[in-house]
Amino acid sequence: MDLFSVVHMEHNLLNTKQSHFKRVDMLNLKVSGMTCGGCIKAVSKAIQSQDPQAKVEVDLASQMVNLETSLSAAQASQIITDAGFPVAQ
Repeated sequence: MDLFSVVHMEHNLLNTKQSHFKRVDMLNLKVSGMTCGGCIKAVSKAIQSQDPQAKVEVDLASQMVNLETSLSAAQASQIITDAGFPVAQ
């Protein structure tokens, strides 16, 4: 096997491995209207319905939702807003 074939095989292997992983972003969103544990569950359920692997942390005092997700900020904001909790722009 020549050097070109080895490099080509390694390149294909790397591309195959990368295609199995989604990009994950850390998002911090200011969300209004959250007042209780039910609100936390509603926001978490809404996000995780679109990204089951998402990690969702809600701080009621600061009205912040911190996400580790493959969703874009626009997608996450729309999902949370659609769940009844407006996201500050």
